[in-house]
Amino acid sequence: MSVMVWGAIGWDWKSPLIFLVKEEGRKGICSQAYLNQVLNPIIFPWLDSLIAKQKKEFLFMEDGSKIYIGAAKLPRKLRGLRGFDWPPSSPDLNPIEKVWRWMKNEITKLETVPTLIEDIKEVLQELRSEVDPTDWQYLIERLTYKLEDVIASKGMATIY
Repeated sequence: MSVMVWGAIGWDWKSPLIFLVKEEGRKGICSQAYLNQVLNPIIFPWLDSLIAKQKKEFLFMEDGSKIYIGAAKLPRKLRGLRGFDWPPSSPDLNPIEKVWRWMKNEITKLETVPTLIEDIKEVLQELRSEVDPTDWQYLIERLTYKLEDVIASKGMATIY
């Protein structure tokens, strides 16, 4: 069974964890699965409500996964959802990566690391329930500085 885990954080918001599954007739988890299981049911409605309330522009950060191109690219563009082109050696820019790192670290502290998909899902859901998006706001606040550091280091990983 192919499963991919997706989650997001915002200034004072966190998404549910989504365990993407392979769409019928596809070889693996693809852009169509991302569109059908994440963008349409979660991200687009959430952004519509934010924009309606706050009338602000948002930057939507994704990592370098190939599922973000293909079928998912045009619907994002049509909604005016701006993305971000990642330097290949700087995944440290995306604040969610710190959350994933924390979750992975917490899993290593378990007496028994889960190996069954359902057990892994349960552990991840429990950890996700502990995530308070306000604990991660400092990462969003310092993103401008991180970008300046990456530019100065010519796209390589930064210390800050």
